[in-house]
Amino acid sequence: MDSHSMPVGPAAATGPRYHFRDPRGAALVAQCFLACSAIADVYVIATGGAESPWVKEDEILLAAWLQLACWFSFLFWFYRCRRNAEAIAPGSHKWTPAFALGAWIIPLAMWWVPRRIALDIHRAGGPPRDAWLINAWWCVWLVDGPVSVAVHLLILHQTDYHTPVDHALAILDSILAIAVIRRVTAGQAAGPLSYVTMT
Repeated sequence: MDSHSMPVGPAAATGPRYHFRDPRGAALVAQCFLACSAIADVYVIATGGAESPWVKEDEILLAAWLQLACWFSFLFWFYRCRRNAEAIAPGSHKWTPAFALGAWIIPLAMWWVPRRIALDIHRAGGPPRDAWLINAWWCVWLVDGPVSVAVHLLILHQTDYHTPVDHALAILDSILAIAVIRRVTAGQAAGPLSYVTMT
């Protein structure tokens, strides 16, 4: 059943349309935390990298809390948008909303599946004009994450992640993540069409 042949009557009362929740609040929170993280990375670069007060022992806990806030707020937004995508385009998604969260912690799958889910969410909200934006964000995320870890451990043989390159990648990743959030949220802001107009 596609989005243009949804039932009316009793089925409408329990249909997927009523699972839709406005994602703009969650998007705003996630963007604020990501922006704070980018500003913190700029501060670290400007104040000496590994010697920056932000990454010293007395401040490292605050940096860790900020990183956790970025992750939790992003994942909450991601999950909400995935549920909304089901309401907007029911039956057109390969992975469930719950798997949209679980995919981020499954070895190997975490390097590919969340990108596919993000593209599906984006397509549900309208024509995928900016699929390149999701792909760019995902490539930078991979370079900033697993690729960076591999380079530091296998090539550089050190675990200092406070070089200007590391923080520059983190800044770019935050900027692209904010752009992705804005684009995907804009595609969902109107919500699903009413059952009356879809029949």
